[in-house]
Amino acid sequence: MSNDIDNEYFSDGITEEIINALSNIKALKVIARTSSFVFKGKHVDVRKVGKELNVSTILEGSVRKAENRVRISAQLIDTTDGTHYWSKNFDRELDDIFKLQDEISLLIADKIRENFGHFNVDDSLVTHHNISTAAYHEYLKAKKLISRFNKDDALEGISILKNVIEQYPTFALAHVHIHYAYNILAAAGLMPVKKAFEIGGHYLETAHNLKVDLPEVHHSLGWDALNKKWDFKSAACHLKKALELKPGYSDAHQKLFITLILEGNLDEANIHINKAYTLDPLNDLNNYFMGYNAYINKDENAVKKHFKKCFEINNKFIVGYGIYALALAYLIQPDKIIEVAKSIPEMDGSKTEQLIMTTLAYAVRQDSAKVETNLELLKPLLNTDSRERVRFFLIYIYTILKQYDTALDLIDAGILHKEPLMTLVKVDPLLEPLHSLERFKKQLQIIFALSNESKPTTETTEKQLLSKAQIAHYKTAILNLMKNEECFLDTTLSLRTLADKIDIHPNHLSWLLNASFKKNFNDFINTYRLEYFKTIALKPEFKHITILGLAYDSGFNSKSVFNTFFKKTEGITPSKWVRLHNK
Repeated sequence: MSNDIDNEYFSDGITEEIINALSNIKALKVIARTSSFVFKGKHVDVRKVGKELNVSTILEGSVRKAENRVRISAQLIDTTDGTHYWSKNFDRELDDIFKLQDEISLLIADKIRENFGHFNVDDSLVTHHNISTAAYHEYLKAKKLISRFNKDDALEGISILKNVIEQYPTFALAHVHIHYAYNILAAAGLMPVKKAFEIGGHYLETAHNLKVDLPEVHHSLGWDALNKKWDFKSAACHLKKALELKPGYSDAHQKLFITLILEGNLDEANIHINKAYTLDPLNDLNNYFMGYNAYINKDENAVKKHFKKCFEINNKFIVGYGIYALALAYLIQPDKIIEVAKSIPEMDGSKTEQLIMTTLAYAVRQDSAKVETNLELLKPLLNTDSRERVRFFLIYIYTILKQYDTALDLIDAGILHKEPLMTLVKVDPLLEPLHSLERFKKQLQIIFALSNESKPTTETTEKQLLSKAQIAHYKTAILNLMKNEECFLDTTLSLRTLADKIDIHPNHLSWLLNASFKKNFNDFINTYRLEYFKTIALKPEFKHITILGLAYDSGFNSKSVFNTFFKKTEGITPSKWVRLHNK
């Protein structure tokens, strides 16, 4: 809540870290940063947000920073009717930003669990990095710049992160994001692939050598293993480790999708891209990969839907246009390819992409003269920073022209230079004419020498956390506490404070309430509060107290929660219930 752009980086970073912390909880579906941030600063009806993101609850809040103090507000809102489940303000000194983020994230997780049902919550959800708040602020700024997917911002982000590393050389995340930035530059043809991988690889290796077990490190190691080494086994291993550490990690699901689909493991790949999309539906990259998945699976409607959405979200998503052109080429729609090529905004790489796409369109039309004219312009680019991208698309152009030997020569060159895009040739429908050729089969053996043979993982049922004797003991303790101490009248009662009263871990208490009483914490406690309210509401000596006052006396601390719970339980409003029973 400030006009200062530096504070915006900080506030966005706080929000993202809380998202990341909650994503560490396996049972929660937490929408990722990109899709959440679409609604940042906008006054949007929560019902619309709930529908677009397919969620039942919104975590809304604000950040105000002034010098070394910060005020963070947070509230949980039901997307069906706007009910506020909980709200709280945090006024803190910024001496330990990670401790603050952990405190907020744990409290939010508790409130979600109390309202919706059991899941385990670790004692800490945020990794505490040994860096200053100022350096962390710079790290957040660099991350935002790199996420814009263009050369100037990526280079500025790299420069900022290098300065952070000079002060804090063991801060692994700075090293990881420099590696990520160089990967972006390579993928977009904005830097020679070999050079980008060498420089970025140095930073990733440093992060790995720091021996930090961070999901971001395993995510990057997996992506690196796939792109640089064509090691599908290692890539899948690291990406699955990232998901073990952070179950709601959309980017890791996304990269695991690519690892699996390129090998032809279409079913398991489909599971992971749909998980990534569910967690981050307004992300340009997820829509791009959904479009690519649809292309590989020959789903024309989904191809157009997701590529269209990708470019609506980010019309500068340069790496997506060419792949969309391949899908349109397979659908024999050369005019559409040219139309899409013309829509690309002017930026680094746009002229090359437009040349590639129009050449592909002319090849589909079998317009030999125009193809030859364009090829004379494309071939010299094999000696530029765009060589990998140009070589990759020339394979398709020559395949469409049925010049198979030339296409295979280009694949050989790609294999020689270990170019990541060569991993796409196995499953692409446009290259099906090459599949019967012995030379192509041998090329695939080279590219997929380290193929991953993983099978889809099956969900395991959660184990019973308590023995029968323990369940009986704690059930009795809870019921006695409710009857004898009436602790439900305490408006500040929480799952953790109740757990302390009967000497049980909060995770075990949450499980017990849901497994044995078939209620989440709030429904369990509010049931007692409701019965207490019904008792005192009919007593003549309390007639002078309002219904809301009686609700507060019964332990409820929110008018909307009281009214909603009462109507859900009794089927009528509190006032109507009182009138009916006072007759």
